[in-house]
Amino acid sequence: MNLFGTDGIRGTYGSTLNDGTAFLLGKSLAFLGDCPIVVIARDTRTSGENLFSALTHGVYAGGGNVINLGILPTNAVGHFVRKLGADYGVMITASHNPPVDNGLKVFDRYGVKMCASKQDVISKMMTSLKEEKLTGGKVFEPVFYDIDNIYCEDVLRLFDVNLSRMNIALDCCYGSAYKVAPLVFTKTGANVSSFCNSKQGDKINVDCGATHPEYLLKHMQSGKYHLGFSFDGDADRLTVYEGNKIVPNNKVFYAIAKYLSAQGKLMHNAVCGTVLTNGGLEASLLKIGVALERTDVGDTNVFQGMVKQGLNFGGEESGHYLLCDYATTSDAIINALFLCKIYKEAGSLLKYTAECTDSPSQSLNIEITAANASIATRDGLDLAAGRIKSLYPECRIVLRKSGTENKIRAYVEGKQAEEAMEQVAATFASKSPRLN
Repeated sequence: MNLFGTDGIRGTYGSTLNDGTAFLLGKSLAFLGDCPIVVIARDTRTSGENLFSALTHGVYAGGGNVINLGILPTNAVGHFVRKLGADYGVMITASHNPPVDNGLKVFDRYGVKMCASKQDVISKMMTSLKEEKLTGGKVFEPVFYDIDNIYCEDVLRLFDVNLSRMNIALDCCYGSAYKVAPLVFTKTGANVSSFCNSKQGDKINVDCGATHPEYLLKHMQSGKYHLGFSFDGDADRLTVYEGNKIVPNNKVFYAIAKYLSAQGKLMHNAVCGTVLTNGGLEASLLKIGVALERTDVGDTNVFQGMVKQGLNFGGEESGHYLLCDYATTSDAIINALFLCKIYKEAGSLLKYTAECTDSPSQSLNIEITAANASIATRDGLDLAAGRIKSLYPECRIVLRKSGTENKIRAYVEGKQAEEAMEQVAATFASKSPRLN
């Protein structure tokens, strides 16, 4: 049984995810290495301290050692695994999920999130071990000295970007970027206005951040900002604003691909998306000579697809963008800086991407209940998608079970997307809100 979902092991703390899970993961990683070093960071969630302590107990119980990065974005784990020559890395976070949730994202020695085969090995090790009652109290492993500044300086060395005389707004969503994001942008010379930039884990992602773009938009409409950026809990998702407008995620993807292609820096002049990447974006990319490869949903799948095809840029419609010349996973701070660079050279992200248009589409999150659980299986979803496809043959229909929540994710694309989505909703008898 693979304990990993789309992006790590995730659940509601104290219920589907507990300290025992973290302990077993730590012990398993230690057993799979030879006195391994495990780099650990976390976001601001209140449950993070307990999970860190349990995870550390597990690593020590298996004969390993821990380096505590404290509160830093997810990509910092992959970065410092490589920089410090560690064996594994773990990010304690539930990303964009609400404060009651938490999770464990695991990295290998190359700073890359575990692939499916490695996830299976770890899952089997965890299930083979007996859960132990934790004794000895919390582990208060000291944070690696001056790690915030070290990470900021490492990020700023990646590429030259001078943002003097630019007004930048940041929504840190009380998450892992609450401290380092304002620090990074201040060091570029920008005039920075930061919101939700304090350590309040009980507010993480609550009506703010990348999944609630209206929060920062409201603040930007009352000021003269050039650009704005919203991060999620672990700072791997990004929402982008120009002036008082949101730059749609597909245009963000297109801007990065177009710029890299124009600079001659886009490997094989191709990019990697997912089954949910909009067909309009794909058509727009083709017009500038850029091909789109697709994978299953999840930035781990995107990364593996990029490796297989030898590509250096990919991403998801959710706001994950993988610039693999600079990071091994999506880093919203790095991505934001790169977009600032494009903005400075092009003058406007919106104008730079004006020719990129989306095909009509509809998205829906459907709660899995006792009433629809029987068709929420892989075979059931395939059958449902096939039936609806027969009614609307020109539509592209994707039905999948979420890897992070107890929901079905539905996506329909085409001229009759709205009608087809009504059939999807009726099939699962859902009253879930539609997401446009």
